[in-house]
Amino acid sequence: MQIKVKTVSRLHFGVIDYIESTDSFKGSLGVALEWPNTVLTVNKNSDLLIKGGNRKKILELLKKFSKRYLIEPNVILQVEESIPEHSGLGSGTQLALAISNALAMIYDIDAGLRELSSIMGRGKRSQLGNACFETGGFIIDSCPEKLLTDEVGQPQPAIFRRDFPVNWCFVIVIPDTKIGLSGEEEKEAFRCVKASKKISEEIYRQIQTKLLPSLSIEDIEGFGSALTEIDKKTGMYFAKAQGGVYRDKMAPEIIECMLQSGAYGSGQSSWGPALYGLVKEKEAKTVADHMRSFLTENEIKGVVFVSHCNNKGASLDANQVR
Repeated sequence: MQIKVKTVSRLHFGVIDYIESTDSFKGSLGVALEWPNTVLTVNKNSDLLIKGGNRKKILELLKKFSKRYLIEPNVILQVEESIPEHSGLGSGTQLALAISNALAMIYDIDAGLRELSSIMGRGKRSQLGNACFETGGFIIDSCPEKLLTDEVGQPQPAIFRRDFPVNWCFVIVIPDTKIGLSGEEEKEAFRCVKASKKISEEIYRQIQTKLLPSLSIEDIEGFGSALTEIDKKTGMYFAKAQGGVYRDKMAPEIIECMLQSGAYGSGQSSWGPALYGLVKEKEAKTVADHMRSFLTENEIKGVVFVSHCNNKGASLDANQVR
């Protein structure tokens, strides 16, 4: 049997409240993307063979799965496509979930997504990546201090999910600059974060009075405006850790250019360097072309692409192989 997994990627729009005692956030929000994807296939084999992808990272994930379920993963694991690592698009969680779900199917292990996520070391601060993999769409995750895990230690699911309008999409700019934080560097950055009642209240207000009402009536101007403000407020949480509201020194200019070019909202996804602009589908090419010109004129290396939201989540297909 061959298992093929095609994941989503995601944009992380921001956080709601930081809880210092648990080093976690009481809420985060974002959306699943149609592209880029991590695509991999897994087949049983006489021994382990890894083709493509980040071999070191894959071996670490296989070790975690093996330790928990006491199996030797003798498979051919082939990575056909990968989400760019440390770019702010959620590559780590999607790879971990793709591998663990494929192995669970191959070895007939009855384990849900949140159990697998916990075993693979994902979802400690946010369930956004898990929810995007599972259902796609626009997600608000809640991780209150006393409800970070359920009675068996598994992360709690997201509290809000809605299909994203199909005629809205994102222009995404990834400058070729310093990569987003991860691992020990990310842990150290979180130690710099301080709780702020004022910032948290402002983010709550934007979500409750503008972001969600605008989404419910598909008002892209209202939604985008709230998105920009939430992103700025989130950046204030991390200003000390990343050297400012945004991680890269050119990010403010890129974001401003995105807005001036016609985006209804713009910001940095997670630790970056990915920056996004919310646009109507029919206006996406124009905004993307403006951003490519901006990068060229300012001698900034990087990529610009357009992606719609994914409202279905990852796909897992099993096929008999002779």
